[in-house]
Formats: sequence, C-alpha cells, structure tokens
Amino acid sequence: MKKILFALAAALVVLAGCEKEEEKFVPQLSVDKQELSTGFEAAELSFAITANCGWTITTDAAEGETWFEVAPAEGDGNAEVTVKVNANENEKGRTAVITVSYGPEELAQHEDVALVQEAEPVRPEDRTEEDVAVRARGGEKTLAVSAKHYTLSISEGCDWISEVSRDVDSKSLTLSFSANPGDDYRDATVLVQNGDGETVKTFNVKQSWRNIESGELLIEEIYFSSTLIPETGKTDKVKGDQYFRLTNNCDETLYLDGLMIMEAKYPTLVNYEFADPIKDKFCGVGTVYCIPGSGDDVPLASGKSLIIANNAQNHKETNPDSFDLSNADFEWFDTSTLASLPDIDNPDVPNLDIWFTYTNTIWILHIQGAQGCAIALPPASVDKEKFLADYIWDGEYVNHTQAGDFPMSISKAYKVPNDWVIDAVNLSVLEGGFDLSFDSSLDAGFTYCSEKKNDSTKYNKSVRRIRLDDGRLADTNNSTNDFTPRAVPTLKENPNWK
Repeated sequence: MKKILFALAAALVVLAGCEKEEEKFVPQLSVDKQELSTGFEAAELSFAITANCGWTITTDAAEGETWFEVAPAEGDGNAEVTVKVNANENEKGRTAVITVSYGPEELAQHEDVALVQEAEPVRPEDRTEEDVAVRARGGEKTLAVSAKHYTLSISEGCDWISEVSRDVDSKSLTLSFSANPGDDYRDATVLVQNGDGETVKTFNVKQSWRNIESGELLIEEIYFSSTLIPETGKTDKVKGDQYFRLTNNCDETLYLDGLMIMEAKYPTLVNYEFADPIKDKFCGVGTVYCIPGSGDDVPLASGKSLIIANNAQNHKETNPDSFDLSNADFEWFDTSTLASLPDIDNPDVPNLDIWFTYTNTIWILHIQGAQGCAIALPPASVDKEKFLADYIWDGEYVNHTQAGDFPMSISKAYKVPNDWVIDAVNLSVLEGGFDLSFDSSLDAGFTYCSEKKNDSTKYNKSVRRIRLDDGRLADTNNSTNDFTPRAVPTLKENPNWK
C-alpha cells in the first residue's frame, strides 16, 4: 500500500513540474527599428526581428496600393525583413505602418514600424512655367533654365527686358530689367524655345511701380509720448527724443529712397464729420517727410531696422531717463519761425526731405498718440512738385462739440492714396477716441500709450510691434493684435541698438 501511495505522489510531482515548465514560456519579439525613411527614389530597406515565437506581418496599405513590398510576410524566430519601395512620382510624401504580430491569437501582441517616403522635389528647372517679380528699380535676375540650346522670345513691344548672359553648366539665364517709370504694374512674357521652336520654359514677368510692396517694410515702433525729466517732472518742450523704428520684414534687401513718413491730419479725440469722407481711398495727412535718395542710396537688409529721430542728439546729456539718438539714421529738421521754439540739427545725421508740413515751427508727434502714422511710396511719376499740385485735401467738415456744431474748412492737408501705403498704424486713446485715422483696409484696429485723455502715465512708453517665434514681426493689418501698447521702448532695453 505504501508503495502505491509513493508512486502516486511521485506522479503528481512530475505532472506539477510539467505544468510549471509550460507556464514559463512567454512569447517575446522585438524589432531593431521603429521607422524606415527614404527619399523619393526607389530603395530597398530592412529591419531585424528578434523572436522566440512565430509571427506575421500586415500593413495599413489600402487594397491595390503597391508602392512598397514586404518580405517575408511571416516566419518563426529571428529574421531580416526586406522592404522594397518604389520611386515616388507624386507631389506629396507618403507613409505606411508595417505591423509585426505575434503570440496566441486571442492574446496577440504587435510591434509597429513606420515607413516614410519623401516627395520628389520640384526643382526650378523642372517647372515649365514660373512667375518672376521685379521691383520698380529694375536690375538683374538669374533664372533657372535646364535646356542647353535655346532661343528667347520676349513679348512683342517689350523693350525693358534684355538678356545679359546664359550658363549651360549652372543651367541659368540672367536677364536685365529697366526701371519702371510709370505708376502701374507692367507685364511681359519670356519664352525659352528649343531648336524645334517648342516652348520648354515660360517666365511670366510682373514689374511693380514701386520698390517696396505693402507689408515688406513695417513700422516696428513709434515713441511719441516723450520722456519726463526727473528734476522737473515735465518733458522738454520740443519732444526731441521722439522716434520711429522701421524694420525690413521680408527676405530681400529693400531700398528706402523716397519713402514717405506721415502723420494723420486730424486727431481721433475730436468728433469730426466730413462732408466728403475720403478714408476708403486716401489717407488725410498733415505732414509728409521723405527719406532722401536717388534709388539705391538707402539699403536696408532683411531683418534690419533704422531709426528716424525728431532730434538726433544724445538726450541723456540733459535727461538720464532718455536715449542717445546721436547715431540715428535720419532726423526730421524744421526751420522754425519762432525763436523760442528752435529746432536742433545734427550735421552728421541726414535730414528727411520736407514735402509738406502744417506747422510754421517744428513738427512734434501728437504726444497723446491721437493721430495715426503711416509710411508710403509714391510712383516714380510723382515728385514733390506734382504731389503738392495734385494731392491737396480740401473740403468741409463739422466739428461736433458740447458747445455746438461748427462748420469748418479743411486746410493745410494733403491726401495720400491708400494704394501707395506700405504700412499704417492707427493711434488713439484707449478711452475716448471717436474715429480711426486710416481706413480699416490699412489698419483694422489701433494701439495706444494713453488710457484716457491727458493720461499722466503715458510718458516713457512706446507702441511696439509684436515679434513672433520665427523672428518676424506680426502683421495682420490690425494694430490691436499686432502691437504691444504702453511698451518699454526698445532704446531703453537696448541703448546700443546699432
């Protein structure tokens, strides 16, 4: 009997051991890559599987999609999997997921490998048609042409485009463009034709009537509030440390010769009603000062800024809270008729050209910021004489006041076409403005330093355009969104701005 019990116990031990051995087996699988990537050309890729079990491969490719093949599709244990990818002739890249499944069907696990293929790059020489933008000043441009032997055909009657050179090795063609003397865009077509007369490339040329397009040059900052003198608690009477900061917000060097700097004629704090409103077509201004130059004298590189000062002086010598503007790029200087209010000229800093100013003394930006400012470029056909003759703003308006309505005549004012404007900034007071200086097509909002009329906290502050994460300046044509009001002046943050 004892022998029987002993044998039964031994059998039970053996059975238990077998069960434990079976429980110890765990299917395991890993892949050595989580992503396979390749260019647009055909390629053969691979990844390794390390496994102690069987496995199968599936993909998320749609039925009939054959841009890649995977082999083997199944296996047991370790393996090298090959992925053959066809050339991508599409304009977009493409992706897929390769899934390796393993383990019991009801408890299957998986490892994913992403497959990424780039699109075929579109090279300039591969395009059969290309748009070419040319600024009013003209100049030379080098264009891509893949043909080795060709002739050029330029629009009939076009005498402002000519060939300079061609280089077969670099697959390039250099054309020269004359300056545009008109007040409108002009177009032409340049055809590249092979020996059989077939067009292999078309250049659609559009030349502007100006050298800076809207939004390329921006008013980054206006400092109009001026600086309080610590000893007196007042500003200096000529507000000499007022300044504009203009910034090149495009990828090319811009030439600022002839650029208009303007202030609106009427403040937004007064309730004016014009008999003939002009804002939808013109900016009504009381000052027009221009950057001097003959076309290529004032270059401004991409991302760079220049400062235009009221007085290009070191104002810290008389006010420690002010700025050193002695190294400004330009200043505006007026010949004052009032001995008690003279202007100061820095002979080392060029003056703006005065096309028109309403004042007989000196131009001071509205210290409450109630008059918007803008920059513009007129066509080459409009010089100072023509502007003063043809763009006078006259008419009637009613000044609505608490004391009554007073009919008035517009005087000492000019109108600048909205089409000329490069950038406009509506300025006002947060509480109490009646209307904006410029049309909403130029600026749909406004920015400010004064929160209310005669705000004593506005001093030592500026309005500054927001700088985005990519380094560009914000430009949505809405100063409420684009500017930081009541900001710390940039020259306060960085006195050595140059």
